[in-house]
Amino acid sequence: MWANRHTASVVVNIIKLHFLFGILIISTLFVGCSTIHNIVSEDIPDNYDFREVLWGYSQERVMLIEKGKAVAMRTPDLLVYKTVIDQVPVSLVFAFRHNKLRSAGYITQKPTTNAHKLVQKTIDRLGEPSHELTDGKMWELPKSIVYVDGYATHTRARTSTYQRSSGVLELILKEQPEDTNITMRWDGVLTYIDRNYYRQLSEIEHPLSDLSYYEKRLFGILRRPETVRVRIPTGERITIPSQILQLQEEADR
Repeated sequence: MWANRHTASVVVNIIKLHFLFGILIISTLFVGCSTIHNIVSEDIPDNYDFREVLWGYSQERVMLIEKGKAVAMRTPDLLVYKTVIDQVPVSLVFAFRHNKLRSAGYITQKPTTNAHKLVQKTIDRLGEPSHELTDGKMWELPKSIVYVDGYATHTRARTSTYQRSSGVLELILKEQPEDTNITMRWDGVLTYIDRNYYRQLSEIEHPLSDLSYYEKRLFGILRRPETVRVRIPTGERITIPSQILQLQEEADR
């Protein structure tokens, strides 16, 4: 009888030890997670500069914040992801110098029918722009420069027997007839720039030389060329750079 009681007591003590050991392991894991979280979130204010990052973040820190996304391209000064915003496929770009984030934004991956809506959505969010540029709009925020542009890059036209017009009904029609023979697709860019870096660019004699290829895309310096795709009466489709059409129009004047 005594042996049975002793055995039962030992079993109970072993179970208690396992239980306490389990609690110790779980507590250690939670402390570890909390420590990692604190390292990531220390000194982060309520408002971020772009998405959930601040200017000056290292590439590793940005990757940790953007975890779960596949990296499409990585160099010492660049991180590129593929994502979708408002049903528009875009490249999510982070640009660094000396492992410090200085600009970021979205560039359309290909011409789409609604990329130009990025402009209006940005106005809805930030209000009227600080500057109306020749190509795009610009906002001066306390810590950032915001730039957005949406522009037609692909026009598809087809020949037809007739072309739509309002004619004599122009004064009474509520909506003007659309030319269904023309389809337009757009590209766009939405960029956030560290305002301190933007100020430094104004002090550089040749600011373009300081920009990487992707920064030139983000800043609207490089844009996708506009083309017009036409279906000719034979049924064939040909693509013409819009510059050629413009030159032809000027020659016809």
